[in-house]
Amino acid sequence: MFILKGIDQLSRAIIKAKKIRPRVEFDRFGRYRVSGSKGYYTVVCRKDERGYKTVACTCKGAEKGLVCYHAVSALSLHIGLARQRQTT
Repeated sequence: MFILKGIDQLSRAIIKAKKIRPRVEFDRFGRYRVSGSKGYYTVVCRKDERGYKTVACTCKGAEKGLVCYHAVSALSLHIGLARQRQTT
């Protein structure tokens, strides 16, 4: 899991996601399934109890605290859906 602080921390993962183009499936708002080298991973985007925006993925890299391409791929869908919810 990581706390979303800004785009700079995501830059390498974004480049990799653009290259690989993983499939992102909507489960429910804030929860997504993303394809990876070992199958599908679950990514959860939410605000924690302190109000920090957090992103968690079930892949090995994310378990070590790294920002993975699965997380940024799901995050792009999540941000789009969140904006839609604000306008309705």
